[in-house]
Amino acid sequence: MIGVGHGGARARERAFPAVRVPCSWCDAEFGVPEFLDHCRFHWRDVRVVRWDCPRCGKWEDVALEPDEIRRGYVYAAGVPHFAHMDGSNVPGLRPRRADAALRVEYGGRVWHVPDLGAF
Repeated sequence: MIGVGHGGARARERAFPAVRVPCSWCDAEFGVPEFLDHCRFHWRDVRVVRWDCPRCGKWEDVALEPDEIRRGYVYAAGVPHFAHMDGSNVPGLRPRRADAALRVEYGGRVWHVPDLGAF
């Protein structure tokens, strides 16, 4: 986020700690912006994002929560559910639902992950 300083201080981008997010399949690690660049679509009913690994090409279901990326899988037991298995702490991650996308803010950037719709 861009902060406006008080008393004439210059605006600056908010710095977050370096976080590396690994692929569960190939163990390649990615910075948060690169990870978010590869989020393909959002399933609003389950609150899950499909992420494609740029290294191995496999996909994962992830839930983007405030300050956390959660890994898991979707299963159906009458209705679809997300089972959280593992996670990465990502201070400053701010996902918000929008009409046609999931809006994600991090480190002064914004991503819009297209909404796949309902199951």
